[in-house]
Amino acid sequence: MFAYVLFDLDGTLTDPKEGITKSVQFALRQQGIREPNLDRLEPFIGPPLHDSFMDFYDMTQEQADMAVADYRKRFAPVGIYENKVYPGIPQMLAHLKEAGIRLAVASSKPEKFVVQILEHFKLASYFDVVVGSAMDGSFGTKEEVVEEALRRLEGQAKKGMGAMVGDRKYDIYGGKEHGLTTVGVSFGYAGKGELEAAGADYIARTVAQLEKFLLEGGLPKGGGRAGRGTLEANSAREATAPAGDRTFSGMLMKTWDIMLPFLLYYLGSNACYIVTVTLLRLVLSDAMGFEWLRDNSVGMASLAKGCSLLAGMGVLIPLLRRQQTRWQARTEASYLTMGILAMSSAMGINILFGLLRIAAMSVGYYETEQMQYQIAFLPGLLLYGLISPLAEEILFRGMIFNRLKRYFSVLTAEITSAAFFGIYHGNLVQALYGMLMGFLLAYCYQITGNFRIPVLMHSVANLCVFTSAYYPAVGRITGMPVNCVVFLAAAAWCLFRAIHAARNI
Repeated sequence: MFAYVLFDLDGTLTDPKEGITKSVQFALRQQGIREPNLDRLEPFIGPPLHDSFMDFYDMTQEQADMAVADYRKRFAPVGIYENKVYPGIPQMLAHLKEAGIRLAVASSKPEKFVVQILEHFKLASYFDVVVGSAMDGSFGTKEEVVEEALRRLEGQAKKGMGAMVGDRKYDIYGGKEHGLTTVGVSFGYAGKGELEAAGADYIARTVAQLEKFLLEGGLPKGGGRAGRGTLEANSAREATAPAGDRTFSGMLMKTWDIMLPFLLYYLGSNACYIVTVTLLRLVLSDAMGFEWLRDNSVGMASLAKGCSLLAGMGVLIPLLRRQQTRWQARTEASYLTMGILAMSSAMGINILFGLLRIAAMSVGYYETEQMQYQIAFLPGLLLYGLISPLAEEILFRGMIFNRLKRYFSVLTAEITSAAFFGIYHGNLVQALYGMLMGFLLAYCYQITGNFRIPVLMHSVANLCVFTSAYYPAVGRITGMPVNCVVFLAAAAWCLFRAIHAARNI
């Protein structure tokens, strides 16, 4: 049996269609948009309202702010009560409460409205914790709401002991982000295949199935670990459907969602590289005063590479914003500690590789090294110490790692994204280094919850490695075996500090 269960509100406990769609219709009308068909406004049920106005009607930030304000003008006095509780929900909550399960609501709706709705329908007494978004929009992604609900549940909310129940993919993503068993309800407002594609652990077709699953702790009949089994749900032997992520179509949807950022990045960066090189050759062939660049193929290639990285990053930024990546730390791990961890790890691994003569195993590495270190020092610092780390972190940790977590465990996402990051570098030496550092970056990102951390660590690591390789004297001084031990020991100490800070959230 689960120790605690978090519920979404709209589409999970109550059917809010009339109130939400009519209030959205009212807000759109204030913007000069006519939408007579309320069914077409159902996608507004579930995700943050501000994002929905921007996504579905291409509104600017300011227009969406106005639309949300207009929405609340109707919703607060009228729409909030154009709502109804799904049959069987009160009885299910009572049974879960009697079984000793702690219950919470984690909704993207403003907390003020959530409390009003629960009190109006006499459901508030069942819940130990009620969490919603902030009225000003400063706090409201599903991941943040779930995190706050777990915090308010205090020490009872131990990882792996709880479940997140919801009707949209955002509920599934929010639950997976925090290691919860995710349960989708198909009687809500998810689109066809949405819950399956999001990687829900189970999908309940009825409230009765949902109650049985939660009371039995996700265990298939006869015991065993909760997972992708089948649950005998009622006398008609109708099973709670495990998510269809093992079907060919389900795997295709997952693969597409995970790989889309890489495809966009690859196309955008390579197209920019080709265009930049072509333009440089055309312009510099007749330009006076640029002989130094015209005769410097490495300089031209580096300039083109920098432009391509910026282009690839630019393509991904809209996706990153829509994903609402966290930039604020949720631990006390300092930037100084994480910077030392990055420097020590990078230097220690590189010295170890040198002592083991791993570089001799890869001809491709020597070719890459020759190209990288022919660039002037200061442009090299800018390219490899700032532009490249930011672009690669947006792609591999900001996008790919976060999307992997939607469908797999955090550990699987860390390992897979690290492997992908290593292979991306194209030669054996950098692949091995990339896999080790990629795992460390993903792990530190996960325990801190702050996207600035992997960006900082990647930048510091690149700066240290580039400087030591660019100046052979520095490399000789730092490359002694004793320094390898010192650097790796320092890295282990900093990692211990970061883990300790994460456990004291």
